[in-house]
Amino acid sequence: MRGALRLRIVMALLPVPTLIAIADAAPRPVELEATTMADWRAANLDGTGCYWSPRRGGPILFVAAGDKAMTRVGGRIVILNPRRDAKPLFPFTHDAWRFGDLTIRVVDTARIRSMGYETVTTDAMLVVTRRDVTTRLRGSMICGS
Repeated sequence: MRGALRLRIVMALLPVPTLIAIADAAPRPVELEATTMADWRAANLDGTGCYWSPRRGGPILFVAAGDKAMTRVGGRIVILNPRRDAKPLFPFTHDAWRFGDLTIRVVDTARIRSMGYETVTTDAMLVVTRRDVTTRLRGSMICGS
């Protein structure tokens, strides 16, 4: 009887971890996190290029210059390279980026919101895809030096 009772207890506990594993396997949208100037410098991305923010004066979630871009996901800096199908975004950068299963496409409206001596701000959307889950983020792309 002790063996039968022990078997029942073990069998009762087995479905719980299985359910947790199934729930964790569901793909979730990627959440881009705020980056800092120290992050950009560590990735050698300060200078002429573009950065994207969800709102004026808000956090900068994506930075691109030349053939390199960066963002922060899960507390880690992710360096992205241009995709093969990337097109010029600004004279010094591209509109499509990739690292592993993470892709970021910049959809720039070219509708100018503000213009400075060395910068231009346009409406832009980031299309972020990871593991077949796509998120569209609206905001502004600021390009210049």
